[in-house]
Amino acid sequence: MELSEKTLASELIFDGRLLKVYRDEVGLADGGASVREFVHHPGGVAAVALDGEGCVYLERQFRYPYRKIVTEIPAGKLEPGENPFQAIRRELQEEIGAAAGRWDPLGYIMPSVGYTDEMLYLYLARDLTFGSTHFDADEFLEPFKLPFPQALAMALDGRINDAKTVCALLRADAKMQEETDG
Repeated sequence: MELSEKTLASELIFDGRLLKVYRDEVGLADGGASVREFVHHPGGVAAVALDGEGCVYLERQFRYPYRKIVTEIPAGKLEPGENPFQAIRRELQEEIGAAAGRWDPLGYIMPSVGYTDEMLYLYLARDLTFGSTHFDADEFLEPFKLPFPQALAMALDGRINDAKTVCALLRADAKMQEETDG
């Protein structure tokens, strides 16, 4: 059975600064038709940044849609045409003032496949050196660090709920376990 859908028509119904919302007519696998509404997002990057003492850098940031402060790893959106690796290097410098001597890609995630095409590219950053932070003009966050095992436990028990952070911490742990077990 064919599972794919074919776009028959596409209409931009909202064009915002960050997001675009589309309403598409699609042809279904069984020959029928339906409507799909989705949010186009430019994509983003995020990094588990580990220092030489085994601590991970996190940040607290107020997230308006949830109306609460969320704990997450350093992250940011891709600029048009920007390479994900260049973007995460920029974001790590801006948000925690760090440059990494070692980078390991942790793949990408699709954070909410039901309504957005956003893709987030994840990295493990190590061998950190620090300088100054450079937050965006409308960005207010509080960087802090925790021992990696403590942050991983928080991701597993629900004290950290941000999807990219949970996923990246788990993938970073698996990567480091693979290196240790090698």
